[in-house]
Amino acid sequence: MDIRGLTEAEARGRLAIHGPNLIVKPREVSFLGIVAEEITEPMILMLLFVGAVYSLWGKLEDALTIFVVIILLVLAEVWNEYRAKKAIASLAKIAAPVAGVLRDGAIKEIKAEEVVPGDVLALSQGTRVAADARLLVSYSLQVDESALTGESFPVLKKEGEEVYTGTVVVSGEGLAEAVATGRGTRLGRLSAAAREIKPPKTPLQKAMKSLAKGLVFVALFFSFLIPFLGYIRGQPLREMVLTGLALAFSIIPEELPIIITMVLGIGAYQLSREGFLVKKLKAAEVLGDATVILTDKTGTITENRMRVVWAYPPDKEKEVLSAAMASMTGLSRSPTDMAIMEKARDMGIRAEGMVLRERSFDATKKTRALIRRLDGGNELFVTGAPERVLKSSREPRPDIERAMLEEASKGRRVVAVARKAVPEGQEEMPFDELERDVDVVGIVAIEDPPRKGVKETIKRARDAGVRTIMVTGDHPLTAAYIAGEVGIPGERVITGAELASMSDDGLRREVERVSVFARVTPEDKYSLVKALRENGEVVAVTGDGINDTLALKAADIGIAMDIRGTDVAREAADVVLADDNFVTIGHGIFQGRKFFDNLKKGLKYYLSVKTALILVFLVPVLLGLPLPLAPIQIILLELFMDLAASAGFVAEPAERSIYEPITKKKLFDRGMLAGIGLSGLSLFAAVFGPYYYALSRGLPLEGAQTFAFTAWIMGHIFLAFVSRSEREPLISLGPFTNLAMDVWAAAAFAFLFLILATPLGALVKATPLTISQIALITCIALIATLWQEALKMLKNIPKTEKA
Repeated sequence: MDIRGLTEAEARGRLAIHGPNLIVKPREVSFLGIVAEEITEPMILMLLFVGAVYSLWGKLEDALTIFVVIILLVLAEVWNEYRAKKAIASLAKIAAPVAGVLRDGAIKEIKAEEVVPGDVLALSQGTRVAADARLLVSYSLQVDESALTGESFPVLKKEGEEVYTGTVVVSGEGLAEAVATGRGTRLGRLSAAAREIKPPKTPLQKAMKSLAKGLVFVALFFSFLIPFLGYIRGQPLREMVLTGLALAFSIIPEELPIIITMVLGIGAYQLSREGFLVKKLKAAEVLGDATVILTDKTGTITENRMRVVWAYPPDKEKEVLSAAMASMTGLSRSPTDMAIMEKARDMGIRAEGMVLRERSFDATKKTRALIRRLDGGNELFVTGAPERVLKSSREPRPDIERAMLEEASKGRRVVAVARKAVPEGQEEMPFDELERDVDVVGIVAIEDPPRKGVKETIKRARDAGVRTIMVTGDHPLTAAYIAGEVGIPGERVITGAELASMSDDGLRREVERVSVFARVTPEDKYSLVKALRENGEVVAVTGDGINDTLALKAADIGIAMDIRGTDVAREAADVVLADDNFVTIGHGIFQGRKFFDNLKKGLKYYLSVKTALILVFLVPVLLGLPLPLAPIQIILLELFMDLAASAGFVAEPAERSIYEPITKKKLFDRGMLAGIGLSGLSLFAAVFGPYYYALSRGLPLEGAQTFAFTAWIMGHIFLAFVSRSEREPLISLGPFTNLAMDVWAAAAFAFLFLILATPLGALVKATPLTISQIALITCIALIATLWQEALKMLKNIPKTEKA
């Protein structure tokens, strides 16, 4: 049967008529939608209320200034939120499901949403059916229809029968013509409504939203307490009420959830552009905590550029490859099968005869079987792990055993091929019976060298405290050779058979000592993941097969292969690896550390500034001094206070410390809380010092408040740069290596210049300052904040120099 499928032009025309193959619409991210969402947030509504009340009590120019600030703030936050949510939405598109279809006579992978009626779907083990379709070809195709019927037993499907969208091929191969897509499918009709799906919040996002709500009460408490204390100490009631409103405006942490979304969303999107497709934001949270990478060998550590390099017996190469070709339907996309097919085509070998039945590759048996009708009668062909095929051999083949061991010790994958005549009438017998007493034709040796950069990545990960464990279905000698080539300790290799005989305690002990596991099944991989997690490890695991879903779901980070992965594995995973490359996994984990590091820096700075603002008002009130900032000045400060944390720290380059061993810490550990306190006190000192100096010199209140306002702008800029690293001095980081923060700082200084040097100052109750006064304020702000830089430099002096 010559089945060519649609042409690309026909497919485009049908897509325009029938629309995308979608049952549930993805949630659209629009700027105006984010605006509406943002201004209805309780904290933003509270700010608007503050602005309205302030307008009634304050001056008209102050009211206008406040609403300009509110508009600018909301726009800045909306833009940040829009960028982050757009990035998150893009992740779903990048990691969208794919489908294999026949277009212009060749199998191509396209996005599942582009499948149209008339497309011919290529179905194989692990494929999720992309549309309702009628089977044109079926080679022992079995489908799990539990998504529709709730029945978990696979259903055997024959030519002419229908398969349905959302169901999964558990064995066999076939071709099916799509008859309905999207909401016209059986699953689409069962759906109550085509509703939008909203991405769920991650645990960290939920925690930050909860924290923000808690901090609202802290902000309101001090916004009431400080004016109340000022009033009972003789300050004007009107001024105190306006000050309380301004403090509420500035202290309420409405940006806190946005900071989390910015760091995770934009960071994950950047990774996705590099081939590490983060499907679920929770993966971005835990990436940096990974302590073990449990990785497949083929295509991840190796290049996945398989080529047949040898066949045994050498004088029967054509016969061996002919039998190997006869064991395939031609629909398989397996790298091993494709390497054999390419070699066979080069030698002019084609598979003859009609396929009667097929048993797909079984991860436990490590073999595949297929029956063909040839001119001389029915023939069974078996391929797979040599030791499994040899067990079924009609007679001992010590020559093949020797050849297999020699090739495996060179790091080559070895596949054995056998055949057997099947008498008429026995074609429907169970394969377990048919596969006994086969004639072993020979073996095929396939080479797949290690990828460039893997050895260096494994060493870098090991130096950073991240261990690499290799699991493979290959022969132990092949696994040991490849492990040695890339720097994984392979002195001892444990096989799946040995794993099956171990107790749970024994497995937990061995998995801490052994780094190479061979001839393992997906179930063995799941047991390894469980044992590692029970030992307290944070596990990232790779998988590509239908049976890998258990391990992918059990891991802290499930990583599916995109090139050779099944639809089911991609769906179960948190991350899809676009290039199937181990180097990309290592890069992703280090970038995850960078995300968490930058998140901590941004939050520490953000909360330090809020702490300092409370102290700047609380201490003068307790000392009986006038308030250091006018209400309008407090509101203006909000323009620059939080933008650094929500945007500047997202762009912070990675520090060298991400390549060092780390211990898993809470976000708000003792060190973080101490850092917030010390930085808050530093900024308070930077502001209170100049303010107190101005008052002690007899300057009028407006002049002293201008000192405090100038000191605040300078101090919180200096503190932002100090907060770029906990350990590395700014001089070694480079003060101009974070462009976003540099632009923010330049804008803040330009704003300060406009206030001090133009008539705009009068609008915010600021008076002109002399050069010497500005220099004095700058010196105090530098000393109050940059002492942390001096400490970092002292800590970075080598011990020999200290001695």
